[in-house]
Amino acid sequence: MSVFGNLKQKIKKPKPKEIEIDNPFKLFKNLYYNYNDVFLLESMESDNGLSRYSIIGFNPIAKILAHDNEVKIITDTKTTSYHSENPFMELKEFIIKDYHEKGFRGGLVGYVSYESIKYIEKIPTNKSIYPDFEFGLFLDCIIYDNINKKCEYTTLNEDRSELIKQIYNQKHSNGILEYKLLDEDLTQEEYENNILETKRLIEDGEIFQAVISNAENLVIKGSKLPLYEHLRKINPSPYMYHIKLGEREIIGSSPEMLMRLERGKVESYPIAGTRPRGKNSIEDKNLEQSLLNDEKELAEHLMLVDLARNDIGKISKRKSVNVEEFYNIKKFSHVQHLVSHVTGDIREELDSVDAFTSLFPAGTLSGAPKIRAMEIINQKEKYARGPYGGSVGYFSLNGNADFAITIRTLTTYGQRAEIQAGAGIVYDSDPTSEYNECRHKRQALLQALKESGTEVIE
Repeated sequence: MSVFGNLKQKIKKPKPKEIEIDNPFKLFKNLYYNYNDVFLLESMESDNGLSRYSIIGFNPIAKILAHDNEVKIITDTKTTSYHSENPFMELKEFIIKDYHEKGFRGGLVGYVSYESIKYIEKIPTNKSIYPDFEFGLFLDCIIYDNINKKCEYTTLNEDRSELIKQIYNQKHSNGILEYKLLDEDLTQEEYENNILETKRLIEDGEIFQAVISNAENLVIKGSKLPLYEHLRKINPSPYMYHIKLGEREIIGSSPEMLMRLERGKVESYPIAGTRPRGKNSIEDKNLEQSLLNDEKELAEHLMLVDLARNDIGKISKRKSVNVEEFYNIKKFSHVQHLVSHVTGDIREELDSVDAFTSLFPAGTLSGAPKIRAMEIINQKEKYARGPYGGSVGYFSLNGNADFAITIRTLTTYGQRAEIQAGAGIVYDSDPTSEYNECRHKRQALLQALKESGTEVIE
């Protein structure tokens, strides 16, 4: 029997039950200090239409990685490696399309790096130290309902609810976090020259927009949990996540969904156009109105809505694609964004992996036309993006999926870490403003670092 067959044999009928947990973060904290592979997906925004639940998992029965066409399946007893032309297709082995159930009911949780675009389009990418994707196969999960304040435990294998209760009652103090800021991938001069070169390509008619990013590099030692604990207070967002898979950790607060598939409906929320929040309600409303009257922001947003309609249309039933919300203002803790909502009904023969690969990567992290923009990104950015610009989320075994765009995120591999941000370059972009925008987008994470750890100057 194949390794996939052995793993699939362990998947049983879901057994949900209520357990007494009233603080999901406390549970995650205790699991974090007990296990090498854990995750927390949650929402810290009041808009429960986007994300209602905190989802926790630990100690998966397997990890599934892909890197440069090599698929690796790691269990407690063995590691299996083999070549695959398209590793995304391997993930389909675990998708059972049962659209009667909502949300997550056990499955693949992890991240997809930007460089995995090479499996979707024939585009050259830079060499990355990170896997192209990395998922844990979690056959049980703890789901906390933030509205009803109830906690459900679901297992598709052995019942570990008593173990969870024991771990929940443990007491752990946070470990020490130390970090040292290094440098950016691109100096200000290099970045601004890239913007000028990109603008010339726009003037030549090759693209309308490209998202050019820049990373802040650092060394980080000790427990990363204090960083996430501060980030969720400083920058609460619809998609908050802390995923630890061995020596790699993904910690972020993304405002933006890449895609969600639930009960056969696929959806995306393109975000483009930003203003800060006002100091009072009048200033806040004035800033909102200035965004709605900004022709450049509206044009860029329309372009990305059209891109989402096209991507969802590829995998949807005929005449089912709709723009359900258009040019809406969504207010977050520090900023307000222009947001639209695009939906479609997925075709019967397709599944969540097909939906994901149709929308990946996000137009808001690549550009338009998407393929040419990605070619330009590969030329202008010095190094691989890794998880930045990719996606974080889950493929549930019941066929559902929910993925955020990996932005406002710190990625770590051992003691190496990066905080990366990009700016959408259009015909009239100012190079210095775009460079400063990237720096501004990294500030919440840098502030969380400062408040949770000690900067080591050597």
